Amino acid sequence: MATRKETDLWLLERLVPGAGVNNLSVTFDVDGAIEPVALSRALTLVVRKQEILRTVFRATESELAKSVLAPEAVELSVPGVPVAAGDVGAAVQEFVAAPFTLDGSLLVRGAVFLPEGGGCTVSVALHHLVFDAMSTVSFLGELLSALADPDGYDTTPVAAAVEPEPSAESVEFWREQLRGFRGGAEGGGLWFGNPPSDTPDLAGESTWYTLSRPARDVVRRLCRELRAPEAVILLAAYCLLLARHGAGQDLVVGSPVSVRPAGHESAIGYHVNVLPLRVRIDSAKPFKRLVNRVRSVFLEGIGHNGVPAERVLDEVRDAGAGASWRNSLCTHLFNYVPGGTSGDFQAGGFPARMREVENGFSKFDLEFFFMPGTAAEPGGEEELRIRAVFRTQVFSATEVGLLLARYDALLVRLGEELAAPVGELSVWSDADRAAVAGGHRHGLPSALPCSPAVARFSSYAPGEWSAVRALVAAPDGGELPVRVRGELCLAEADGTVRRTGELARWLPDGRLELLGRLDRQVTVQGVTFGLDEVDAVLLAHAEVAGAASVSAGGRVVSFVAPAGGAPAQGLTERLLKQIRVSLPGAAEPDRVVVVDALPSVGGRPDLEGLRLRAEALDRQDASSAEPAVDTEELTEQLVALWREFLKREDMKAGSGFFASGGHSLLGVQLLQRIKRTTDVKVRIRLADLFAHPTPRALAGFIAEKSE
Repeated sequence: MATRKETDLWLLERLVPGAGVNNLSVTFDVDGAIEPVALSRALTLVVRKQEILRTVFRATESELAKSVLAPEAVELSVPGVPVAAGDVGAAVQEFVAAPFTLDGSLLVRGAVFLPEGGGCTVSVALHHLVFDAMSTVSFLGELLSALADPDGYDTTPVAAAVEPEPSAESVEFWREQLRGFRGGAEGGGLWFGNPPSDTPDLAGESTWYTLSRPARDVVRRLCRELRAPEAVILLAAYCLLLARHGAGQDLVVGSPVSVRPAGHESAIGYHVNVLPLRVRIDSAKPFKRLVNRVRSVFLEGIGHNGVPAERVLDEVRDAGAGASWRNSLCTHLFNYVPGGTSGDFQAGGFPARMREVENGFSKFDLEFFFMPGTAAEPGGEEELRIRAVFRTQVFSATEVGLLLARYDALLVRLGEELAAPVGELSVWSDADRAAVAGGHRHGLPSALPCSPAVARFSSYAPGEWSAVRALVAAPDGGELPVRVRGELCLAEADGTVRRTGELARWLPDGRLELLGRLDRQVTVQGVTFGLDEVDAVLLAHAEVAGAASVSAGGRVVSFVAPAGGAPAQGLTERLLKQIRVSLPGAAEPDRVVVVDALPSVGGRPDLEGLRLRAEALDRQDASSAEPAVDTEELTEQLVALWREFLKREDMKAGSGFFASGGHSLLGVQLLQRIKRTTDVKVRIRLADLFAHPTPRALAGFIAEKSE
């Protein structure tokens, strides 16, 4: 059977079926033509030699099994693919991203791309189940050797490396390290970017950034003065950057590390664990204290690196946490990658160099790869490049660019204010300051709208803006930079700061985006969102003239006034679909009520009146005729299954499966049991269980799909 690590890769893949989310590649450009026949032979020899590359997997509905093919059963055929000179990158990316099928077939394939004008690009795509990024150097060396001399290539079989079981001591170490951890922003993500989604598409992008010379000089200086490795300095600054964007003073950053057994340091295969490094930041202490803490956490974590993060998550799962499709311990990663294969080499007798290829996915919200490299010019100093990989559901490329610029600015500021408490260090970049200063040039708005809107300063005469200044504040009162959400405050010339109760953020062009009232923030299934956000999505629909959402009895109810009078058939379903696309699953209203017009008080929706009406509707439902028998019976059946699978008799219709101790593999088994023991005919995906984690919610989802 597959290991827990392997199974979790498969379960993640099930969230986005038909996608190559677990695909990696070894791709290089060659100043000459590699014959497809030659690459076919070389790749076949390498796969025959490496047992791990002959390992195949077969997936059923509820489990993943693996086996190993005999060397003589392996025969790969590599096609030659003619492409236009400018289309190589797109063609290679499409090749790499194409999904593998877990049906017992090899998880390795190759292609030679032959652009017009000469040369070629060799690409070998591999599934993460048999390969990791740290395997690249070893695999490339084997492939180049087989290409150079196939007859002399050593084909003595190499057994797959086997990782030892984690020790009880290491499991206990991580249990103690992570006990009580809840995550930043109450588990609802950063104050930056989009809130977490229960229905991920895992689409990802990446961008590159070269650290400025002043920032690079500061890192070198701090390594000497604080007697810390470069990786520790960079990690401490990364933790501080995340903390100032809402990750909190107690955060966990994941760090991938090779767990290849002793004597197998060059082994090919999937031998990486993600260490969930928990860092507590004391805002009153200087950066030196943070570096000392990070160094201790990092080195101790390395000493207990044999415990997969998935196992750790089971050990410290908080029963009060909301459901999540991901390992909520590590949504942000730090990856320090010295060396690598960026230099030139020979392939088939021709000069060659590596090509970076994206598979179009990201499993984590944000990952900073730090890549110390050679100088840009001969005789110049070594550069430090950052490759930022991010999920596009969470961040835009513009937002990640802002983070990178702030990281650079923070490092420079550390060089100037090393003794200052870290809570006083600004993470603002020059672009942040320019945007906010530009926003004040025309004065402040005379009124702040209640609904989400964008306000430009225009009500005061030029020159008066210096008397009253707007700021977006964090809970501790610190000013937040562009695109970071906080409370809008007005600062008077005498130092008085007036809170407005509005959630807002600066935009890069100097405007303020008002995101709704802070007192309209609610938390459902561990995800915090604004009822005004729900209203904004509803109002964006062409068939809606007015919308107002309220929270009553722990449930969200949205009242909608249709445009043009009578509502069109199916309006509620279309509105819910739009919300599911735009907001986290937890933000989906429990009920949408279509009304002729919204009641108002003083020109604004009468929210208190609507809340009372929502409560009355709940009471009416409770006293009215019994709900449809099939949904009620299904809910009861699901409650019974919840109790059986979770081994808990306290499970009720509103109990969350994952919040009550369930995990992905158990979820897959649960769905199979539902299929076998109930009259449910619709297909339920693992992602559907994450989005509807309670018996009541899942029964409602099934009933809706069955219509």
